[in-house]
Amino acid sequence: MYIINSPRDVQDMARGAVVLGTGGGGDPYIGELLVAAEVANGNFPKIISCDEIGDDDFVLVFAGVGAPSILVENLLSKTAMLRVLARAEAHFDRRVDALLCMEIGGANSMMPLALGAISGVPVLDADGIGRALPQLNMTTFSIHGCPVTPSILMEERGNVVTIEASDDKMAEDISRAATIAMGAGAFCMMYPMSGKRAREVTIHGTISQTLEIGRAIREGRNSHGDPFDNLLRYLNSWPDRTAKIIFDGKIVDVTHEIRNGWHWGQARLQPLNGGGDDCVIEIQNEFTIARINGETATIVPDLITVLDRESAEPLTSDMLAYGQRVKVLSYSCDPVLRRPEALDVLGPRAFGFDEDFRPMEELLGLREPQQAVG
Repeated sequence: MYIINSPRDVQDMARGAVVLGTGGGGDPYIGELLVAAEVANGNFPKIISCDEIGDDDFVLVFAGVGAPSILVENLLSKTAMLRVLARAEAHFDRRVDALLCMEIGGANSMMPLALGAISGVPVLDADGIGRALPQLNMTTFSIHGCPVTPSILMEERGNVVTIEASDDKMAEDISRAATIAMGAGAFCMMYPMSGKRAREVTIHGTISQTLEIGRAIREGRNSHGDPFDNLLRYLNSWPDRTAKIIFDGKIVDVTHEIRNGWHWGQARLQPLNGGGDDCVIEIQNEFTIARINGETATIVPDLITVLDRESAEPLTSDMLAYGQRVKVLSYSCDPVLRRPEALDVLGPRAFGFDEDFRPMEELLGLREPQQAVG
């Protein structure tokens, strides 16, 4: 177990969460403020490893659902967060022993920390995807047969929906419809599981990874003014993971739209020198595909992150604006997400792209093509 007792660590974790959020999961800034305020008041989030959870302990995922921009506009209500936890414990008739992140990206990595700080419930150092993705069923929990429901959906006015669905895709559809009726933003307690099951179906160590990513960027700025070197060195130190800057330029056009409870959009980038290269990034809450000169350079579930080209501050998709000078980072996803059973749920075709998944290492010519997947 480790305890988060430093506002600087909270800030580093929020920054690292945006890197892994690939533009989605919501801006963690509001969650960062809430966690930092709780730390200042002596309410420290406790992080436990998957080895520390008991087999029979009760674990629930806590997340915000809906359009990230709406979640930011509504801010975070401590009262509502405690109410949805109490409602879940009443529904399941037992105490929650640990909270779990559905996804490690953006605000959804900070929300369990915030609820953990104000409730005293520890948070597992793990999540269900190792990045952010826009649908509740796009998790390693679901892929390994751990159902989303029963789940409790609640918004700040106290409206509550209890969902029991026939399958996880139906759970996503029902939750999406209810969230739209709630104003495109709500809190959700879901994926009830034992501690033993949590060890089996999660991606371990990802909360720690957000801290280390944020620290690498900060220390890079402070030491020699080139945070990208530190960030790439850290990301490439992970076994079976590869990171590379694939475009350096400015945003020359960007669109944003809230539709069906999601944030849709597209960003177009060109080099600062006005050269003829062109990078287009598609948005469905997260950055889903980056094409350079019309050719796919990185595609979901591999990670695409847009960062300020001077400070390496990562940007969520709703932050993108005309004229921003940025670099685009491509980062290979956790290897478990490249398995066929995972790609069936969260591969390119699940997002409507008419192409199969190809690893970023192959798309960028960093290695020869291997056995086809997807």
